[in-house]
Amino acid sequence: MSFYLKIQNRQDFSYPENFITTISLSPPIDIEPWWFIAFEDGDVNYWYQALKKLYPKRDLIPFAKFNANDDIACFDGDDSSGEPKVLIIHAYASEGWELHGTYNNFNEWFSEAIKTHQKWEKEE
Repeated sequence: MSFYLKIQNRQDFSYPENFITTISLSPPIDIEPWWFIAFEDGDVNYWYQALKKLYPKRDLIPFAKFNANDDIACFDGDDSSGEPKVLIIHAYASEGWELHGTYNNFNEWFSEAIKTHQKWEKEE
């Protein structure tokens, strides 16, 4: 499966290695109700531009979307540590109300996404 990570006009962000390893797995890991937007051509750029317009004070690098609402998991583009924080942004919320959660890094977010998937599967 191929994926799309390039963001127009944004060459300076390096995705964390554990994120690249995770989305490179074949077959892809099922984390529904989350899904990695890198698997949909154009979605990374679409969400990057949309979030930039909605929240111009934030530097957000989107990587996953929640099926049941407008939550977008984003890397903090201002974090150059190699292990950027993950911000859960509720797209289209008023500026100042968009942040719905924070994780210290991708692994912490991914662990929670797996737990959410397991609950989702039980309910289905």
